Amino acid sequence: MKVIEQDTINFIKAHINERPRYKLAQRMGVSVKFLYKILHDCNCKIEHKRPVPQPNKKRDEQIAKLYTNHSVKEIAEIVGCHPSTVGKAAKRLKLTHSKETIERLKNNSLANLKKAYEKATISKRVKSWQKTMRVEKFRVMSCIPQKTNFKFSELPTKAYHAKYNLITKHGYFGFEGEPYILGYDRNTHRMNEKYYMDKYGFSFEEDEGCQEN
Repeated sequence: MKVIEQDTINFIKAHINERPRYKLAQRMGVSVKFLYKILHDCNCKIEHKRPVPQPNKKRDEQIAKLYTNHSVKEIAEIVGCHPSTVGKAAKRLKLTHSKETIERLKNNSLANLKKAYEKATISKRVKSWQKTMRVEKFRVMSCIPQKTNFKFSELPTKAYHAKYNLITKHGYFGFEGEPYILGYDRNTHRMNEKYYMDKYGFSFEEDEGCQEN
């Protein structure tokens, strides 16, 4: 256990009701928990009630001057305090907004609500669209008739890119309605076709009469 000198204990006892207490603990090199233990062992009287902050006259004057034509948030940003401080001052000083300010704040509030609603609606529509796309893609892959006009690749992404690479770079060509069949002729730069057959399920057919795409 850490040994605390009597002078330190006496100082803590004399300043225990100063706030914030964690700073007192830091100053004396002890934890807050240890600080309270010392006080408990010494039967010190601790004031738990926080002191009521006194009104700031200069700040109150600023708030009173601005309150008629500004919102609580706007005043807080101008004065440099928390909005709750402005609210408490307004209540204490019985301040009110002008009719024009009330109308402006009301319109701003409605605009923000509308914006939030539109954002939520768009998000909902996007999720619905994504769900529909997933279901339709499943129908295509399962050879079930679609319920929309969405167009999907008939191949998985990696297989699609592999096929695209074979066609554009090596001279293979495809057949309409046959996504897994690739043709080749004398102009094709033949690749390791067994690799593509095993990995992607492609099949390859020789067609001397076809022209390169």
